[in-house]
Amino acid sequence: MKYILFIVFILSLVSCAKHDGYTLTGHVPEAWEGKPVFLALDDTNQPHFIDSTKISGGKFKFQGKFEVPRYCTINIYLDPNDRQTRSKIINFSLFIDSTAVEATCDYSGKHPVFQISGSGTQTEYQNYLSEIQPMEDDRSKTFYAYGEAYYSTKDLAKALELAKLVTEKRLAIREAKMKYLKAHPESAISVKIAQELSDRNSDLSLKEIEGLFTSLSPEMQNSEMGQALRTTIQGRQVFIGGPFIDRELTAPDGSKKKISDFVKPGCTTLIEFWASWCSPCRAEIPHMRNTYSKYHPKGLNIVSISIDSESKNWHQAMEEEKMPWGQLIDNTKAAFRAYNLTGVPSSILVDDKGKIINVNARGGWLDAAMQEIYD
Repeated sequence: MKYILFIVFILSLVSCAKHDGYTLTGHVPEAWEGKPVFLALDDTNQPHFIDSTKISGGKFKFQGKFEVPRYCTINIYLDPNDRQTRSKIINFSLFIDSTAVEATCDYSGKHPVFQISGSGTQTEYQNYLSEIQPMEDDRSKTFYAYGEAYYSTKDLAKALELAKLVTEKRLAIREAKMKYLKAHPESAISVKIAQELSDRNSDLSLKEIEGLFTSLSPEMQNSEMGQALRTTIQGRQVFIGGPFIDRELTAPDGSKKKISDFVKPGCTTLIEFWASWCSPCRAEIPHMRNTYSKYHPKGLNIVSISIDSESKNWHQAMEEEKMPWGQLIDNTKAAFRAYNLTGVPSSILVDDKGKIINVNARGGWLDAAMQEIYD
């Protein structure tokens, strides 16, 4: 074990050493001759292409210089005129050091797989994934079992226990990632981990998220991806322990009401974004009615915020679903964007002091939160 750690340590030193530049050489099937290849930086807030070439003689080649290792994506377009259809795009991601890196395509299976050599940071990243991926697979397996219990067999008691187990496994993964980051502050891998832990679904407080950034070495903080991470953190408005975002929206009777009108002192409030056309949203509503019926007398409030563009569709859905709690419509998506959401259903749970305590309080996780608070 000590020998393995020593090797990883040496590789990290090599990856951080200064070189004249990188060379990335790809070895691909001859059938891809002439196909365009693009190199993109994938470790900033806006991934972007930085170079392109064409396959010649079963190879492609990129050259350049990075001050620190960068996380990149290679896109090979099998149809140069179609850059949208996924089945016609071959891509893979890797860390590129300022060294000679080789990417060899293995197309013996159903899908092409690229074997990377020459990048110490990529080797270190693969070692990291070999520890994290089994944990992720185990969590996914439990989440799948939750879905079966919740949606298929309607065994809500089992679904609740599985939801709690999924949370335990997710927190264990988060702890493992944070442990790696703090042990490797000088690694570009740690920046990527910090980015993952700081995304819009993060269940960390602002202080904890800022701590991820300050745990990085000065070189990583000042790098391009480090500064992108800092911009992400500074732009965050929704985080655990922070206040909910208030907006004035339209009520079913056409009057204007604020979200804060439904967030009352001494109560726990679920702010639920949904839409009439969203099947998963509609599928959740019967369970929400049951949970509301059980816990509203104890202090649970709900306000559902529709992002329907047509009010008539919203009114029809409300009539069909018969939801006995507050309703608002956000047809301009002003509140939806303010919460930095990307889809529905999305749920934010707010405590009796107006602080966000959960950013994914749906299904069994809503019940688990209610048990913890009221039972």
